[in-house]
This record gives sequence, C-alpha cells and structure tokens, in this order.
Amino acid sequence: MGKRMITWTFLFVFIFVQWPDTAFSTENHLPSPFIRLLEQTLAYNPRIRAAQETLKATQALIPQAKSFLLPSLSFQWDNTFRSSQWHNGSSQSDPTSTSLSLSQPLFDLETLRDYQRLAPSIKAAQMDLEGIRQQVFLEFVELTANLLQGEDVYKLAENNYQLTQAHLTATSARHDAGELTKTDVSQSRARVFAAKSEWIAAKADRQSNRARFVELSGQEAPENLDLPILRHPLLTKPLSDLVAILDQRPDIAAATLRVQTAQGNVDARKAGYFPTAALSSSASRTFDPASSNSVGPQDDTSLTLSLSWPLYSGGLTGAKIQEAVASRDSEQASLEQMRLAAIRELKVTLLELEKSDAVNQANIARDTAAKDALDGVSQEFDVGTRTSLDVLDAQNEFFSAQTEKVKSGYNLNLSGYRLLKALGLLSLETIDGTNHN
Repeated sequence: MGKRMITWTFLFVFIFVQWPDTAFSTENHLPSPFIRLLEQTLAYNPRIRAAQETLKATQALIPQAKSFLLPSLSFQWDNTFRSSQWHNGSSQSDPTSTSLSLSQPLFDLETLRDYQRLAPSIKAAQMDLEGIRQQVFLEFVELTANLLQGEDVYKLAENNYQLTQAHLTATSARHDAGELTKTDVSQSRARVFAAKSEWIAAKADRQSNRARFVELSGQEAPENLDLPILRHPLLTKPLSDLVAILDQRPDIAAATLRVQTAQGNVDARKAGYFPTAALSSSASRTFDPASSNSVGPQDDTSLTLSLSWPLYSGGLTGAKIQEAVASRDSEQASLEQMRLAAIRELKVTLLELEKSDAVNQANIARDTAAKDALDGVSQEFDVGTRTSLDVLDAQNEFFSAQTEKVKSGYNLNLSGYRLLKALGLLSLETIDGTNHN
C-alpha cells in the first residue's frame, strides 16, 4: 500500500512539472480585450436591450392567442337581498347561489389562423434583434479602428513634430556656424509650426475617438486593445457567389417572415366567412331560506352546443380581407426593394474592399520609397549637396506616407468587416481564430 502511494505521488509530481501550462493554467484561454469589451457592449447596449424587450412582447402574444382556443372555467357566487311590498302584505327572500361554468371552442378557424401567423412574426422579431446586434457589432469595430488609427496617427505626428524640432535646432546651429542661410532657418521654423499643428489636430482627434468609444462601450479603452485582422473565405468570393446568400441577411429574413405573417393575416380574415362551434356547460346551486327549508336547495345543470354561421356582416369581412391583401402586397414590395438595396450595398462594399486593398498596397510601396528618399536626402544634406528645404520636403513626404499607410491598413480591415455585415454574417464566430494586432 505504501509503495502504491509513493508511485502515485511521483506520477502526480511528474504531470504537474511537465504540463503546468496546459493542465493548470487558463491564461492562454482568456479572451482578448477586444472580444471582452465587444461581448459587454452587445450585452448592455440600449438598442439591443430595446429589441430584446420587443421580442419578449411579441412572444407574449402566443399565450394570449392560444387562450382563445383553450377551455375556460369560471366560478361565480351571488348573494341577493330581495324584498317585495304589497298593499296587504310583503315578502322577503335572500337567495345565495354558486355556479361553475365551462366553455370550450370546438371550431374557430379565424382564431386558429391568427394564432398560427404569430410564429413567423416572432421569428421576424428575432431577426430584427440579430440585425441590431450586427449593426452595433460593426459600430464597435469601426470605433475601435478609429481609436487605434487615431493613436497611431498621433504617435506619428508627435514623432514628426520632434524630428522637425531637432532639424530646426541643427539648422540653427549650422546657421550660427555660417554653413546655412537665414532662409533655411525660417523654412525649418515654418515646418515646425506646421508639424505642431498636425500634432495638435491628431491629439484632438484622439480624444474625440476615445469619447465616442466610451459612449458606445460604456468603458475606457484599455491600453492593450487590439483589432482582429479579419480572415474569412467569403472575402475572396466573386459577387455572384455572395448575391446567392443574401437572403440570410437579418433584415431580408425578417422582411420575408413579415410577408408570411401578412399572408397568414389574409388567410385569417378569409376564415371570417366560416362557421364557429363551441360547447359550454354549467352547474349551479341556489339556496333561499324562504323556501329551501321545506324543499331544499335548487340545483341546475346545462350543456349547450352552439353553432354560429355569419350570413351577412355589412361588408365588414370583405373589407378586412382587402385591407389584409393590401398589407401583404406592401410587405412584398418592401421585401423586393430591400433585396435590390442589399445587392447595391453588397456591390459597393465589395468594390470598396478591392479599392482598399489596392490603395493599401500602393501606400506600402509609397512608404518604402519615401523612407529610402529621406535617407538619401539626409545623407546628401550632410555632405552639402542638398538644401534644408529638400530634407524638410522628404521628411514631410515620409510622414504623409506613414500616415496614409496606417489609415489604409485600418480601412482595408474595416472593409472586410463591412462586407460581412452586408452579407448578414457579422458575429463573434466570424472573428474566431483571426489574427490580433
């Protein structure tokens, strides 16, 4: 027994030492700050909560409509004080009665179809909720991209401001040594003020982006906030393949379900021409002290089968049918218009993705060329073959190239998210397994 205990102890120690990360650590499974904040935003966003309450209200219609198809049972108790007066006498009776009534609809096609058309209505509300979730999702992605882009641009502007200040200091020193002219110093000073202006503007944009981020997420952005670099096979699909899956967009799916609901309303109104049948029964007992002491309480029971067939309603049923048909046709037209708008949005988004990719590639090449040009001009300035203005121009071009490269990189990533939103596929599962900055 002791040897077995020692063996198990050594085995446990071996496992603990060899695999501490996988067996006992959850650090690698923690969600990124982006995912964590996004989940919180989707959980507490007011628009999403409003859509959730709308869905609950729609779901509550199910038991209401169902109650008209189920039996109803009621209990009633009455205590009456009755007194009668005549010229030559009077009488008084104080009867007490209790009754139990049961009613069961047997056939009511209009009510049944009203109940059945609630199912697509609830699904439409669910699609509305999903559409709002995806819209808030995209807004969060856009604000995150703007925030991170603003931070990067601010750092570039700050670095450019510091470089122009350093260049002004060096230019002033060489002017004092007689190597450069006063014009060179003035040009350097002008570029310092221009760089400072850009730095101040970038700082203001950064603060504005932070404020908008807090407004949507309800929290300050953490220092390690990232934006997943989207990788999805649909980003490389042709337009024809993407159009084929547009019907799964939440707004189109909701509109399709509303057409079904409207058709159900037409069927329900047509059922107004059909008869209805119901079964009812009741049992009651009445006790009157004036008479029951001699004959006992009075018991009554009844069973009633009723059939009602509408013959003429003044055109009310026909008018309801016309109204329902017009509403259905309106929903159908809205659906067709929504499909056309979705195709247009998809085309624009796909073109924007292609353009963003081309612009980003061009800006990457521009950044590399601007860096090489700045290095060359700086070396030539050191040996006296370039002027101070040449260096300032090269530095400004490099700063502009860096800034545009940063912006186009974020815009390219955003274009992918917008394409998935245009397809109705933007969700947390979409970015599962993507790269993080």
